[in-house]
Amino acid sequence: MGRQRRYTDEQLAEAVASARSWRGTLRELGMSGTSAGSMRSVRGRADALGLDYRHFTGQRGWTEGELMTAVREATTWTDVAVRLGLRGGSGIVTAKGHAARLGLDTDHLTTSDVDVTGAPRPDIARLDRAGPLLAAAWFTLCGADVSWPLEPARYDLLVSTRSGTRRVQVKTTTTRAGATWKVYLSTSRGERRTYDPDEIDDFFVIDGELRQYLIPAAVVGGLHAIHVGSYARYRLPTLASAGPAADVS
Repeated sequence: MGRQRRYTDEQLAEAVASARSWRGTLRELGMSGTSAGSMRSVRGRADALGLDYRHFTGQRGWTEGELMTAVREATTWTDVAVRLGLRGGSGIVTAKGHAARLGLDTDHLTTSDVDVTGAPRPDIARLDRAGPLLAAAWFTLCGADVSWPLEPARYDLLVSTRSGTRRVQVKTTTTRAGATWKVYLSTSRGERRTYDPDEIDDFFVIDGELRQYLIPAAVVGGLHAIHVGSYARYRLPTLASAGPAADVS
């Protein structure tokens, strides 16, 4: 004989509508949010009632409804990932997995990195991997000597000029924030941790339009994230505008 439910169908419908996850639904019903058995039971009853829970995000920053819209309107998996704020190749894998779980039609989406001419095509979803290379290239073009730490360190690059050596942490972003871009300046292993000014000297920031900024760590000390539009004074010149005199020293 099955366990008697402690909630009515009406209470379940209200809990699903107001919550943003199955754990939240359990808490709305006065139940333990860590019980896997209760979660399966509640979800099964919600499915039986035909309740809509596409607004659930759980630990994600997007809903299933937003995923459905992105899949329907996009032409590539990269575009889907960017629309959802997912980064890198792992973001594409995440989007694919959830789309498969929901049974979405994805036949129109491609993963090709080659255009019709056969030439390679840059993919902004890989910006996090390319960031340190782009930063190193910029410093090298400016006449600086660039070194990479042999062991894991809080900085990505050591940049030596006539003025001395700077420890540079590279940050990239593909996350829109209105007319500008939001970039996280903290690490997220376990809990978000900001950088100590004694650990690094500068942040080299690259946004989703490949604009570059060199921001002293002391200027943004203690901040977990910034909108780069507020730091226009630290934006670096492009190669076209810099001319042959660009020099970071």
